[in-house]
Amino acid sequence: MSRIAAIFDVDQTLIQGCTERLFFRYLVRLGLLPVPRALSYLGRLAWNPKERFRDKTYLQGLPVEDTLRLARQCYREDIAPLLSPVGLACVREHQSQGHGIVLLTGSLAFLLAPLKEALAADWLIATEVDRNGGFFTGAVTGLHPRGENKLRLLLELSRAHDLDLSRSFAYGDHFQDLHLFHRIGFPVAVNPSWRLKRQARRNQWPIRSF
Repeated sequence: MSRIAAIFDVDQTLIQGCTERLFFRYLVRLGLLPVPRALSYLGRLAWNPKERFRDKTYLQGLPVEDTLRLARQCYREDIAPLLSPVGLACVREHQSQGHGIVLLTGSLAFLLAPLKEALAADWLIATEVDRNGGFFTGAVTGLHPRGENKLRLLLELSRAHDLDLSRSFAYGDHFQDLHLFHRIGFPVAVNPSWRLKRQARRNQWPIRSF
């Protein structure tokens, strides 16, 4: 029998902040990402803003082992305290009903692995970064989970695990989640941007604050 899923965006939905931005600052603060290199990266983003969500070149050349260790430290110190109690209660409510929990985010997979563990979520779909010889290359592997790609990746998961999206729930905060919302039985706008709020009202989707 097909399973019902509850799909949660992370940044500004379950977490009251931007997780990768917090990690970037954490790397700078601890010296693994030198300030001149961080400023050069930010300058490139300002010059080419369309790539700002896919560009992970600030990770290029960083040792995988050290970076993963610091990612877990960053999660414990800076990210976990921002987990929304209301969002957590929502996750637990879906779990009590036997729904599969999907974390679907454009943030880094290795950064949010501890969140998946803490929530006992069934699946994490996030940005994967290539590694070579014990170092990050800065290149994104596979589809970057943003906009229409979120839907594509969820459809792949749904086919692999027989999820019934017509009876499933999705929680997101941004206009980029609309592709997903239009294919889900029960979309919920959480802390929505003004564009998503407008669409939620137009489509009579619930609006919640986490």
